Amino acid sequence: MGHKIGRNDPCPCGSGKKYKKCCLTKIAVAASSWDMDKVGSMSTEEIFKKLNTMDIQTDQDQFLRDVHNFYSASSLANHWLRPIGLDIAEVDFVHYAAVILWERLAPHIINDEMIDHLMQEGYVELERGKSTIGCHYWLTIWESLKPRFTSDMRSILDAEIVFAGNQKLYNWTQDMEMELGNADLHEDRIKYCREFCDLFPESPESVILNMKMAEAEGYFNIGERDKAETMFSDLQQEHPDSVWVYCRWGDLFVFSRNHDFVPDYEKADKIYRMALDRNLDEEGDVTDRIRDMKKMQKKNK
Repeated sequence: MGHKIGRNDPCPCGSGKKYKKCCLTKIAVAASSWDMDKVGSMSTEEIFKKLNTMDIQTDQDQFLRDVHNFYSASSLANHWLRPIGLDIAEVDFVHYAAVILWERLAPHIINDEMIDHLMQEGYVELERGKSTIGCHYWLTIWESLKPRFTSDMRSILDAEIVFAGNQKLYNWTQDMEMELGNADLHEDRIKYCREFCDLFPESPESVILNMKMAEAEGYFNIGERDKAETMFSDLQQEHPDSVWVYCRWGDLFVFSRNHDFVPDYEKADKIYRMALDRNLDEEGDVTDRIRDMKKMQKKNK
């Protein structure tokens, strides 16, 4: 039997370097010849056959059972790899195989890879100015994620464990609230914000407050102004020192993208001045609005 070269042994090429600093990496890279296209060109039967030759005992029936136990193809691949030792080339094959088999055999079971792709596509559409398309992608994701949330996940921070992708759920869920408003998908925004608060009532206070204000804005924009007013009044009682309650409440009566919107300057001014009466640290945000509102009044006279 030939002598096995250790990582710290001199490289046999004669360079004088350690094997790990020289040809080991070159050999590994050369061996890693699998890519998604190459594995994808194989039939499903061929993929399972190769997995079996690696001592990964799975078939179509077992695979269809396994996909219910993992959120991602990557997690399933790691489950296969855990009991065995493979070189870098075989590891790549196993991960590509898991992704491709999932796409072929269980496309109806949305995994992390699919969610992550759709989430990033949503951001791309938003950057293109196609907010409605991006938001519909995200609403699909939200429906796929909801079954993963359990009753012991009281905060959105607790729920991070159910998804491994490029975005944190904490950030993405707040982006979604904002973009639903930008897309004028007011009914979807109302439903989403209410669901979020019901699912994650112990999320950071600022997040819950933003969701509730967004829900109130949604009601205002679909014509249920009394309900919106009641919600903002309640929020003002609960958070009397939050400058953004006054800002967003007052904004409803002045700043709107609706072409038939009629500003109520007196109402907005009254709400803004409620904040000034409290001498809040961030009252500059309020005074800026009052200044802009007065400019609008002069312009529209």
